[in-house]
Amino acid sequence: MQYKSIDGLDKKISKLIMGNDNQIYFDEAAKLWDHWIEVGGNAFDNAHIYGQGSMEKLLGDWHRKRDNLKDLVIIAKGAHTPNCDPKSITSQLTESLDRLQTETADIYIMHRDNTEIPVDEFIDVLNEEKNKGRIKIFGGSNWTLNRFKEANNWAEENNKVKFSVLNNNLALCKMIKPLWDGCISSNDQEILTYLESTKTAHLSWSSQGRGYFLPDDITQQIEEKITKDESSWRQPGEHSSGPLSCFDSEDNRERKVRAIDLAKKLNTDSQNIAGAWPLNLDFPSFALIGPRIISEIDSSLKNLDLELTKEQVNWLNLKD
Repeated sequence: MQYKSIDGLDKKISKLIMGNDNQIYFDEAAKLWDHWIEVGGNAFDNAHIYGQGSMEKLLGDWHRKRDNLKDLVIIAKGAHTPNCDPKSITSQLTESLDRLQTETADIYIMHRDNTEIPVDEFIDVLNEEKNKGRIKIFGGSNWTLNRFKEANNWAEENNKVKFSVLNNNLALCKMIKPLWDGCISSNDQEILTYLESTKTAHLSWSSQGRGYFLPDDITQQIEEKITKDESSWRQPGEHSSGPLSCFDSEDNRERKVRAIDLAKKLNTDSQNIAGAWPLNLDFPSFALIGPRIISEIDSSLKNLDLELTKEQVNWLNLKD
């Protein structure tokens, strides 16, 4: 495992972060998380809405049985639309900390933004929670660059603690259609330039494009499975959140061709090239992964072994 630091935290964070959004049964989750610890992982991404709180409860029970909370980096997310407001930040954080069986979240992330609410109201409540000791640092998920900068500028002007983390999608394949309403991609030159110049930490979700860089037949199978699984709840007109529905485009097909080409030269898989891409950017960049079984953890660990040059990073992202 490899680690990086974020200002404001006294623990180093594993560059790969375990997404805690898909485990249902304790025994299966425990096997996965025990292995995660064995290979050096220490960070867990949680959200108030995942499994209506059941995912947070599972992790709380697990770390209590293992007595290892002091070794973990706990990420809590809340204030998802339609409950994206200062009051919900406080109330949902209370519920999340109770489920997670901890007094403090190392990182708190707003799951969405609400542009109808001035940024100072969000900064104020997040500073209040930090001053209470209930969070250590905080950030925003699916925030535009303009709102993120506006929030931090206001914080600096008013002697408040500012956002430390941006948590958007950041994958080699640029998101064409949002996976879910309100989702934002950081594979945008203006955002990447900002992250590089400010060295702002970025935590990327769907960092491997949900399987977009796997062989075409496997990508198609994933697309069909997700489409089928989501058919019972998707609204009319909503697209699947599968890799082809969200990422397929002429540019991304070229990115895939280049990933395959580089994988052959480096004797690895194109999926690992894609997984390594966000980890090799020139700022503190972390990647959320969502393994369901142990072998998927091990395959993602290979992403860490690939050191891409600046030229390779740019070439893969069509910046020749």
